[in-house]
Amino acid sequence: MLKKIIAPTLVLAFAITSLTILGFNLRTLAQSHIEDQDYFIKLDRQANIAIVEPNYGYFFHPDPEVEGDPTGQVLYQALSDINQEYGVKEARMVRFERKGYMVPNLYVFLKSSEPQEMLAESQSVNQLSM
Repeated sequence: MLKKIIAPTLVLAFAITSLTILGFNLRTLAQSHIEDQDYFIKLDRQANIAIVEPNYGYFFHPDPEVEGDPTGQVLYQALSDINQEYGVKEARMVRFERKGYMVPNLYVFLKSSEPQEMLAESQSVNQLSM
């Protein structure tokens, strides 16, 4: 009877320990990946807009050698991905002051609020039902 309790308990303890260690490693990898990104894309599908923000870590980094790009040219790299996925009507660069720095943001007005893949699937389903 004791073997029936100890073996599953050891297996369960090993599994929990392994998953905990894996979770910490994945979180660390995700954070290091975020720090390396030049910009982030935030979608507002209701308003058909994408906001491309720079990595604020570059603007507010404690090392004076690391600084953000106040021109915002790096943000334009996101346009190809956004255009491929949603289509781009118009893009506007907006700058505002935050903590003494002029920070650029790129406002991208979308042609569609749904990704192109989803639109193609819904159109093919509509054609089949006719």
